[in-house]
Amino acid sequence: MSLSATVLHTTRTPHQPLQHLGGWLRSGLMAAACCASLGLAHAEERSTPAKAPPVSAIESRAVDAQMADVATTGVGLLLGAAEANPLGLLTLGFKAIAHQNIKNSPTVEQPRLWSMYGALGWGAAANNLCVIAAIATGGGAAVLCPLIGLGAGIGSWNAKAEERDKATFGAICQEAKSKNPKMVCIYNTSKT
Repeated sequence: MSLSATVLHTTRTPHQPLQHLGGWLRSGLMAAACCASLGLAHAEERSTPAKAPPVSAIESRAVDAQMADVATTGVGLLLGAAEANPLGLLTLGFKAIAHQNIKNSPTVEQPRLWSMYGALGWGAAANNLCVIAAIATGGGAAVLCPLIGLGAGIGSWNAKAEERDKATFGAICQEAKSKNPKMVCIYNTSKT
């Protein structure tokens, strides 16, 4: 199940003024939610005490991916695309809930979960960009957009495999060192 929003192209006729207004309203809400989440994320980073570790790079990229999904969905809606996700604006709430659940999950599981969250966001954003390009060029290639989004999501997941593995290893090592402070952890990248 994907938590990301996806847009598909539809044409609007001049006889649909209320639907046009609704599209602008949805787009405005999506843009406002994107800006609000960006502001909250940066406020959270600034308010973090000096002793706490900074937001991980994997988490930061995952949040960027979800913001890219929301922003490109908003642009697609402004250009006349229709929201294909039946949950529509509810996905914003699901994104926030998923973000909080990942933050509350065990440290050892977080790199994998952040990577999934990010891959879903980058895949959805790539799909949305494809739809935007299809709208700009007449809509002919829009049927390929879900495949492009899927490819981008898989590519994002695969590209960060080693970083994800190192982060997981680091979390396991820290957990083990809390029980045995003299323990030495060595991450071996050799493949057999």
